[in-house]
Amino acid sequence: MRWAVLIAAVALAGLTAWLLSRDGETPASEAALLSTTVSPLPNPDTSSMTPPVARAIGQARQVAVARPGSAAAIGQLGQIYHAHWLNDAAATCYDIAHSIAPDDFRWIYLLAAVEEIRGADGERVKGLFREAMRLAPSYAPVHVRYGDALMRLGRSTEARDAYATALEHDPELVLAHRGLGQAALLLGDGATAVEHLEQSEQLAPEDRITQVALARAYALVDRTEQAADAARRAETLNAEARLPDQIFFEVQNMAVDPESLRERAGRSLGRGDYEAAIRALTLLEESAGAAATERLSAVHKQWANQLAFGGDFDAALPLFERAAALDPSDPEIEHNWGTVLLRQGDLEEAARHFERAIELDPESADSFYNLGVVLEGLGRTEEAIEHFIEAAAINPQHVAAGRLAELGVVPDS
Repeated sequence: MRWAVLIAAVALAGLTAWLLSRDGETPASEAALLSTTVSPLPNPDTSSMTPPVARAIGQARQVAVARPGSAAAIGQLGQIYHAHWLNDAAATCYDIAHSIAPDDFRWIYLLAAVEEIRGADGERVKGLFREAMRLAPSYAPVHVRYGDALMRLGRSTEARDAYATALEHDPELVLAHRGLGQAALLLGDGATAVEHLEQSEQLAPEDRITQVALARAYALVDRTEQAADAARRAETLNAEARLPDQIFFEVQNMAVDPESLRERAGRSLGRGDYEAAIRALTLLEESAGAAATERLSAVHKQWANQLAFGGDFDAALPLFERAAALDPSDPEIEHNWGTVLLRQGDLEEAARHFERAIELDPESADSFYNLGVVLEGLGRTEEAIEHFIEAAAINPQHVAAGRLAELGVVPDS
């Protein structure tokens, strides 16, 4: 297993051990433990799932089985199921967690959302959302999700009111403006639709759905030219605004399926969080194989280069080592690793890496030159000159040519 996988496994094992030992609880048989719960914990077949997903489910379920009276443990198992689209299992866990902790907003809120996805009876969905809103009336995302559910049930007037309530708590919530505008469209209220969809556009100009709805809203109020402009903009966009919902972000961050891991790695790199990207890619490597390994090496190299350019050589070195282990055929890793060692004064080790870089890329004037610099520093001047000559032969304009001139050496033509 890769080192980051081992770290993650140790961390999860530590979490499991801590949860099992809380309040002096002693693990017992699963049958005995489950006898105190409202209903049996679901146990879907994980044999066809990727190793990270199966492991995450197995560990979360182990904790939940060991703590049948813990809403947090059972609710977290539900979140793991939810993150991987096992909605039936998630709903069961959320229902149990809510029965244990009826005043905890999270479980009734997540249960409402999952039941809506599962296509539960409309009145049940409405009732669950209303209970969630009673527990956290100022949490704007719950009103948006309630509005979305009402829209899917064809209850546009109630949905409009739900979105309006969300805006009372967060006047700049994009999806509340967008939802209210869409509800107004269905109700034939073009002026209100335009007002809120324009506000949504202002807050999230790259949101495709807003532009599609705006085109319809402008057409409804006979603003034909603007309707055409919005329709054209919609064709150029593919981004969609997201609801800033920390409860659901927590669920999404538990997903370890390949698609989620790829997205997480990309988002992490986008904000410069190399550690998070490496964690995601290390898990992805278990199921995606060579492609993930190649990307994992590239991220280690990128982070190492950034640290090296910033002068943090000690932090860069283990990252170059890890990158080279993942991709032994990359000459840039060896060259940059050698350069850091050269800067640190470790000439013998630096020489070894420049030699390896030259093996991998015999046309690298920089690697020949740097190896020459190292050899000169070691007092092996004749060998250094040979490498400066090689570098100058590859690139006559290279700094190696200047060094040869300083040494009074004229290469044979």
